[in-house]
Amino acid sequence: MKQLFSCFVFVGLLVLGSCSKKSSDKSFETIKHEVTQKSGDVILSDDSAPKTVFMYASYNCDFCRYFFSRTYPDLKSNYLDNGKLKLVIKWVDFQDNPQVLYSLQAASCIGRFGIYEKFHQLLLVNPGVVFTNDFVELVDDIMEDNSEIAQCILQNNEYEYLRGNVKEFRNNNLSGTPTFVLNNHAYSGFISYDNFKKLLKKEFDIE
Repeated sequence: MKQLFSCFVFVGLLVLGSCSKKSSDKSFETIKHEVTQKSGDVILSDDSAPKTVFMYASYNCDFCRYFFSRTYPDLKSNYLDNGKLKLVIKWVDFQDNPQVLYSLQAASCIGRFGIYEKFHQLLLVNPGVVFTNDFVELVDDIMEDNSEIAQCILQNNEYEYLRGNVKEFRNNNLSGTPTFVLNNHAYSGFISYDNFKKLLKKEFDIE
């Protein structure tokens, strides 16, 4: 399984390296319906942190992956690891594709009951892997090793959580991923680390 991870990640890194977009100051929209944390969300930080950023994202979104490769490392070091901030990921699939939904359900379950980082990196650098038999075998191996993950993936209630994220997203008239929600203000598109720092100061008065 380690070799499978390594192979997929190596190929995906070649693709991820080609992504680029200049960051800019972000305007926001005030959302109508409050966004709250749900049990299926993936939390990339200490769950007890006092301030929360919600992120609607997709592994098929170039600029979501760009955020994780360029902005997230510094955000993690300077805000997440020291407990200042909580980053809550709400994965969405607007196409309602069965393979993608299965992979996102697996991501949600592994994030809650397993070691998420390697699985996360695999899907970031090679999102197309979810359409392969090797990916199905990988998830099967993970489920065989962890009964909580297996139960969570298999008892998904027709992907109610993931489809609920899309409904929540649309009910707030949001568009495009990534979309970040801070204090009921929604910011769409890639945000550089420097601009993210400005948002955190503006919305939460933290540095």
